[in-house]
Amino acid sequence: MKTAIEKPMTPGGVFDHLMVPQEDEPEFHPSKDPKTMTVQESLEEVDRFLCWNRMTPEEKRAEQEAQRAASHATEQAAEDIPCTMRPERVPDTPQDTVWEDLTDAPQDVVRADVLDTSMGGMLEAVPSNGAPERAADTMPDDVPDATEGNVPGREADTVPDGPPDDLPDTVEGNMPDVVGALTAQEKAGNETVQGVPEVEVVPPEAIVPLGQTGEDAPAAEERWAYASELIGDAFQHWGNGRVLLDMGTGRGKSEFVIRKMAGWAVDQFLEGNCDNRILMLCPLTLLHEDLENRRREEYLTVFGDASEEEWDLYEEVLTVITYQKLEQLCKGDASDHRSLQKLLDRHRIIIADECHYWSEFSVFNINTHYSFEALLQAEKDHTVIYMSATGRDTWKLLEEKGGPTQPERIYRLPQHYEYVKAAYFYARHNLVTILKRLPVGEKAIVFVELGDDLAEMETIFGDTAAYYCSPFNERYRKKYSDLSICIKDGQQLKDILFTTKAMGVGIGLKDRGVKHIFIDQWNPLEIAQSLGRKRSLDADDTCTVYFRDYSLDWYWGTNSGLKKFRRMLLNKYLPAQAYMAGEEEFDKYLRSDDPEVIQKRIDKSKILEHNVVTGYHINPLGLQQVEHDIEMLDDIMSSTNYPESFMKYAMFNLHQPIKAYRFKDLEDWLYAHLNQPMDSEEMTEKIMSFGYIERYQGREPGQMGLNKFLPCYGVKIVSDRENKRNENRNKTFWTLMKQ
Repeated sequence: MKTAIEKPMTPGGVFDHLMVPQEDEPEFHPSKDPKTMTVQESLEEVDRFLCWNRMTPEEKRAEQEAQRAASHATEQAAEDIPCTMRPERVPDTPQDTVWEDLTDAPQDVVRADVLDTSMGGMLEAVPSNGAPERAADTMPDDVPDATEGNVPGREADTVPDGPPDDLPDTVEGNMPDVVGALTAQEKAGNETVQGVPEVEVVPPEAIVPLGQTGEDAPAAEERWAYASELIGDAFQHWGNGRVLLDMGTGRGKSEFVIRKMAGWAVDQFLEGNCDNRILMLCPLTLLHEDLENRRREEYLTVFGDASEEEWDLYEEVLTVITYQKLEQLCKGDASDHRSLQKLLDRHRIIIADECHYWSEFSVFNINTHYSFEALLQAEKDHTVIYMSATGRDTWKLLEEKGGPTQPERIYRLPQHYEYVKAAYFYARHNLVTILKRLPVGEKAIVFVELGDDLAEMETIFGDTAAYYCSPFNERYRKKYSDLSICIKDGQQLKDILFTTKAMGVGIGLKDRGVKHIFIDQWNPLEIAQSLGRKRSLDADDTCTVYFRDYSLDWYWGTNSGLKKFRRMLLNKYLPAQAYMAGEEEFDKYLRSDDPEVIQKRIDKSKILEHNVVTGYHINPLGLQQVEHDIEMLDDIMSSTNYPESFMKYAMFNLHQPIKAYRFKDLEDWLYAHLNQPMDSEEMTEKIMSFGYIERYQGREPGQMGLNKFLPCYGVKIVSDRENKRNENRNKTFWTLMKQ
C-alpha cells in the first residue's frame, strides 16, 4: 500500500473541473476563488456543489428565490435593530487582505465593527462558518441594495468585488454606494480593500458547543442543522479523552466522520502527518458494509476513479470494524492481544458509532463489556468519540464507570419529528385490521418484538409483505435475515415490511411512500430507534406513527404482553443473580433442578455463560441492563394508565398529543346511542360485532372489560338496575355516557 501521493491535488483543483455551467440552469457560485482554496476547503465546496447538482433546474431556481426572500426578510428585520454604539474609528485592514478572506472567517468570528448604513449603526455579530449571514450585504457587491433587481448580500454578483457597500458612506476613505455602482466595471479583479474593519479571529480551540439538551436548549442552537455545522473545525483540536455527539438521527454524525474528519486526515497525511488515523466501530456487519461503501463513495466524489493511490489513502486513514471484532481481540489469546494493541497504536481517533449498543445489545451479547472497557481505557491516550441518537442510558453508564464528561466536549442536536403528522395508540388486536385498511400505494413498516411475530404475520400476509430479523437470530435468521429483499437504496420494496429491532439500528428509509410506522415494542430505547428510521426528504414527506397500547391487553387484571417480556428478562437474570450472590447460593441454584435443565437456562441467559475450560463468565453490562429493564417494567405494569407510563419513559418528544386510534364505524354507533338505556347483553353483542375488541379466552368481556377499551372513544358504560315492579324488575341496563 502506498502511503503518499506523488502528485498531490492542487488546492481548489477538485472543484475546477466541476465548475461547468449547465445549459438553461441557474449558475452555481463558489463561496470563494477555487484557485485560492485549500484542499479541505475544496472538499467542502465539492460537497456543497453536489447538493446543488442533485437539484432539478426548477428546484435550483426555487432555492435561489427562497434565498432571496430570506435575505430580504432578514434585511427588513435588521432595519428595526437599534443602534447601541458606534466605533470611534474603523481599524485598518492588513495589507493584501481581500474581502473574500474576511467573509470566510472561522466559526464564531466576531464582526462587531462591520456596519450597515441602512441601520445607521452596528450589525449583530454572527458566525461565519458557511451559514447564510443575517444581515444585508454580508457578501460584498458593487451595487447598492436599493438598485432594482439586485439581490442584497446573499448571492455573489458577477461584477468583480470592490469595496463593500455595508460600510457607512461617512467612513473616511470609503466610496459612497452610488459612486461604487457607477464605477463598478472600472474596478476589476480582487482589489485589496482599504478601510475595512479588522475581524477578530477566534481560534478553533476556543469554540465550545452548547451544553444544554432537549427542551432546555436555547433557540440559537438551531442555527446548526448538522453535526459538521455545529462542530466546525473544533475537532482538529480535541485532545485525548472523551467526546459525546448526542444527536438525533439524520443529523449527519456519520457524514461528519466520513467526509469532514476523514477528509482532514487525508489532508494531514498528504502534508506528512500520519498521526490522525481514525478507527470507527459499528454494531452490525450490515452497518460495517454500509460505512465502507460510503467511504468508497466519498473517495469517488473527491478524486474520481482514475487513481488507486488516493483510494489507498482513504483506506489508510479510516478503518471500519464491528464492536464484535474488537471484543474478539479483547477476549482472545496473546496473539489477539498483540493485534489489538497494534490496532489501537495505529489509530489516534476512535469513533464509537451507535454507542447505545452497550445498552441495547448487552442483554443478548455476553461480550459487550470487553469493547466498553477497552474504550474507557483508550481515553487516556486517544480521542474517543461516542455517537448516538438515543444515548441517554449510555451517557449515564459512561459517567458511572469512567467519570463525568467535560461539558465543553458534549455536542448536542435534538431529534426533530416534524415529519410525524399524527400519532396514535392502538390495540395489538387491531393491527391487522388497520394495516389492511391503509390507502392503496401507502407503505407501512411494522416493528415487532420477536421473530415469532414475523412468523405470525407471514401466515396472514404471505408474500404480499416482507420480513426481516437479525442474522444473529438463531431460530429465524435463515428465513428472515436477507435485507436485500426488503430494502434497496433506501426504498422499501413491498407495501408492508415487518421487522424486529434489527432494522432499528443505523438503517435509514428514504422513501416517500412510507406513510405509516407501527411500533409494537415496549422498550423506550428501541421505540426511539424505530421512530427514527424514516428520513424525511422534505417538508411534504410526512407519516403517521402508531404505538401499541399495552393496557388494552389487560383483562381482569392480567397483562399477557408485558408479563411475557418480564418473564423473559427474569429467565436471563436469575442464573446471573445466583452467580453474583456467591458460591454457596450459586451451588444451591445449580442443584435446584436437573443439570441439563440448569445448563439450558444458563445458555439462554446471554449474560452468564459457562466454558468447560475457563469456567463461568458474566457480562456486568448485561446484568445491569436487565436489572434496569425489570425495574422499569414493574413500574409500568403497576400503573393503571399505560399511555401515561409510556410518556414517562419516552426518549422523544413529538410536540403533539398521541391520540387513541378510533374506528369510524364504531365511533358513529357509540355516539348515536349515547344516553339510551339498553339491555346489557344486547349492547355487548352489538359492540363486539364490530370486531375491534378482543375476547378474553373466548369469552365476552363484561362491563369492566369493555370500559378498558371504550375510553379510547371518549365514552363509558354506566350500569343501572330496574327496581320498579314491572316485567324488567331486577334487570340490568347499560347506558353509554360521554366522558
